[in-house]
Amino acid sequence: MVPPIRPLPPLYYRVFKTLEKRIQDRHYGLGERLPSEDALCRDFGVSRMTIRQALAGLVDAGLLTRRRGSGSYVSATGARRVSAQMKLTGALEDLFAEVGSARVDTARLAEAPPPPEVQGLMGLGDGEPVTVIHRVRAIEGQRFALTVNYLPVALGRRIAEPDLYRLPLLQVLEEKLGGRFQHARQTVEARLADAEVAAALGLEFGDPVLFVERLMFGRGPRPIEVVRSHYRADVYRYQIMLVRSSRAGFRWRRATRAARRTPERRPRERQTWQR
Repeated sequence: MVPPIRPLPPLYYRVFKTLEKRIQDRHYGLGERLPSEDALCRDFGVSRMTIRQALAGLVDAGLLTRRRGSGSYVSATGARRVSAQMKLTGALEDLFAEVGSARVDTARLAEAPPPPEVQGLMGLGDGEPVTVIHRVRAIEGQRFALTVNYLPVALGRRIAEPDLYRLPLLQVLEEKLGGRFQHARQTVEARLADAEVAAALGLEFGDPVLFVERLMFGRGPRPIEVVRSHYRADVYRYQIMLVRSSRAGFRWRRATRAARRTPERRPRERQTWQR
């Protein structure tokens, strides 16, 4: 019996898989612009519509990002994903410590009055200075995060320049403080890159970024440290596990340790660095 002839996959899918492999094999480097649609049409001998379908699939897969009027670029996500469980001593910062190739690209320390909203959070007087630490993080040469730490001058003056390049900085601060942070309050929101963030992360003004503010507390009511971070939206994703129960009705709630009744309900709150 002659086996049935299997139809070939659609053209756009074959183009998709070829480009996907090129990205995974680093034929196109991280952040590199792909050839134009016309060039890809000539390369594959297919129509522009076929190329656009393939590129759309790569964007959906997180391998490409599109910039209006500029073209398609290999996302800094690359083709691998590195995940880390959330914990107070970890959260955003420990994730990068666990990614072996993550490093602090540039860092600077100064004493200056903080922005008004940070001044209010820390309970400072008008014009009262704090230690301000700016750090840009990179992985495989791609800058992906700008973090600014605000902390009391008395603590900041104990920090030496080499400390700025250590990950996580939380460990450095606790060593200098001689104690432990008790808890933290973290807020995550979507924002648009201002001029400073765009310049630091290689973005265009107004590009979307993930903004994270974390308040670090000791035993007092005021935060000891305020941390503000901006992450490239094409390389960072925040995930939270939601659960339902008979008491929740049609509503979802975030998984907590109190909800750990079955293996399926183990709390999972994680941040995923995509490479």
